[in-house]
Amino acid sequence: MENDRPLKMLHGYGFGNARNDLTEKKHIIERRIDDLQEKGYGGIVTNVNMGQNYLKDAEDWELFQYALQYATQKYGMKIWLYDEKGYPSGSAGGLTLRENPDFECKGLVLVKKSASAGEEIVIEKPRGHLAIQAVYSIDKENKFRDLSTFLSSQGTLRYTAPHNCEIYYFITKKLYEGTHAQHNTCAARRYISLTDRKAVAAFIRNTYQAYTDHLEDLNLPKDSVQAFFTDEPSLQACYLNKGLDPAQIDDPFDPEFPLYPVVAWENGLPELYQKKYGEALLDRLHELFEGDSCRAKTTRYQFYTLISDLYEEAFYQQISEFCTAHGIAFSGHLLLEENLLHHPIFEGNFFNLTRHMQIPGIDMLFTKPENVLRFAETPKLLSSVASWYGRKHVMSEISGHTENALGIPFDIHDIVCAQLIQFVLGVDIFNSYFDDNILTTEENKLLCDTVARVCKEFSGKKSMANVILYYPIESAQASVKGSDLQLYERPYDPEAIACEESWRGTIDALLRNHYMFDCADENVLAGADISCENCCIINTVSDIRYHALIIPKLAAITITALELFQKCADCGIPVIVNDLSPALTVFGTNTPEAGSHAIIRLLSSENVTNVTSQSDALKSLRYILPPNIELSGDAGQIIALSKKDPLSGKISYIAVNVSDASKEVTFTSDLREPFDAPPPNTLFCMDPESGVCQELPVKILSGDRISVFAEIPARGAVMIRL
Repeated sequence: MENDRPLKMLHGYGFGNARNDLTEKKHIIERRIDDLQEKGYGGIVTNVNMGQNYLKDAEDWELFQYALQYATQKYGMKIWLYDEKGYPSGSAGGLTLRENPDFECKGLVLVKKSASAGEEIVIEKPRGHLAIQAVYSIDKENKFRDLSTFLSSQGTLRYTAPHNCEIYYFITKKLYEGTHAQHNTCAARRYISLTDRKAVAAFIRNTYQAYTDHLEDLNLPKDSVQAFFTDEPSLQACYLNKGLDPAQIDDPFDPEFPLYPVVAWENGLPELYQKKYGEALLDRLHELFEGDSCRAKTTRYQFYTLISDLYEEAFYQQISEFCTAHGIAFSGHLLLEENLLHHPIFEGNFFNLTRHMQIPGIDMLFTKPENVLRFAETPKLLSSVASWYGRKHVMSEISGHTENALGIPFDIHDIVCAQLIQFVLGVDIFNSYFDDNILTTEENKLLCDTVARVCKEFSGKKSMANVILYYPIESAQASVKGSDLQLYERPYDPEAIACEESWRGTIDALLRNHYMFDCADENVLAGADISCENCCIINTVSDIRYHALIIPKLAAITITALELFQKCADCGIPVIVNDLSPALTVFGTNTPEAGSHAIIRLLSSENVTNVTSQSDALKSLRYILPPNIELSGDAGQIIALSKKDPLSGKISYIAVNVSDASKEVTFTSDLREPFDAPPPNTLFCMDPESGVCQELPVKILSGDRISVFAEIPARGAVMIRL
């Protein structure tokens, strides 16, 4: 699959006055696709009409089929199939829940009251809620008392406390009011449970099967339909976007619906938890909402791991299996990928989920270059998934959504630079929501041609990553607590905030200092070849060899992950840890002391360095490994990528200037690699925006090294080939 050019997100054609004139509608389709081809786009991400009879209207399907035939047969365009009537994906425009209302997404809420000795506490069953899961009290001595016998048949609790205690009342509800399902820019629509295999299977039948059925007799060019695109599926277990009300309301909502602290839930979850962990969940539900003890963190870690597993099996695995069976890739992106602490709330472990995508994907809501770089962990995380699981491509849904919402102006040079930055971060398929009718034809061509030049230069070349950054999902899972606050108002413990900042900051430091790296979770490390013979971690899928492991500051870790870190150190692989303490919560041990002893042993190992800051981590890394790309004069405003041709051994470099000022830089490289002949007098260089090529004079340095000088324009880039 080669997508050198961006694809245009195209949800409709604006038939306007065509009304019932089918022939005129087809002409409108032709003119739109002609226009996109003229502007340089390589394909479309499209769907059947999102009208009243979504997925059910024969004329809508005929027009959809005609568009695909015209685009592919006349221009050889690539087609991606958008899987929802707007977003978030899962409801099939409401068809899935009309088939079975029990498929609706569920959450668990907490109603809590403090009781003084002798005080009567009354908690009525909240309006519109479903099934009570547990009711109990915990006193100051941590004594637990089941209060279910004090419930009335209507679900009202009446209890006179014999002493001071906290009263906990847990009940499920359908997740709609206050969630992303209600508050988005598309439509307020009830949502299915993505942890329910039957619900997701119904969504697949309604949407994916409908599309493949209508592709059967089209005789499209081979491989022209490349992928399904899923858009922002999530667990919905959070309140967000208050005040953002879409114009389209498919399902009425109750503006007075009580919004209590909430976490994700699924039918039968207590039994699944008992089966997986050998312990009860219902008498520890309060630990999903509060508590900082090792026990509370363990409950949250186990709970969110189970939720992630259910989500993976029901949604990602099922859709991936369907797509594989039909010869179409599974792609798209998740909701709010940008913050590590949001991962347990909306999704779970990104590695486990997106490994089922044949083309892992993201959305990039930013266009100003520094903003794109500020959220580099999103593309870097998904490109790492691709690296470890042998996926050849990574997709980004690109737009200026955030700047548009905030009224921040941007221009075509910002747009182009944003995509070049993402390319450095591992993205090579760009699906565009930028309004091509606001951009001039020349600006559209500049975007498309620039992307095409860069993709062609690096096509088929191998990553030169040699550092691993650990993905601390366990820390996030242990730290996230159910809340009734808006997403961006939720409080987090200092340890959780420090972990997220360390994770984000380490990514930024590695990029600005030109290290090639991949992220990895515990499962990925466990499946890698930690080679004592070669003193490296070998990616057994791509044969990439990593020579250092960096662990960001943690809020918690598993004993099995610590054992993997220890194995790396024992094999002579440098391990850099950030402020690791024996007091850290360690999961999977019989006693807290066992975790402390494992950390002490790791810290005392010869190849382990415990640093207290990101700058110290970088100094330690520089002592071990030089950067993949040595640039001087960039002032931390240039990020770069290098890849090697597996046949010729030649290396291609791209350096992107994220600043508003041109940079004069000197690029330095060892002469011995990749050269095995006399050094060249010049090196090939291309400006990817203009396509202008030149030969840069080479300066021979002592120590078998060479350097070249280049000027990189503001928000521009250069490509150099060795």
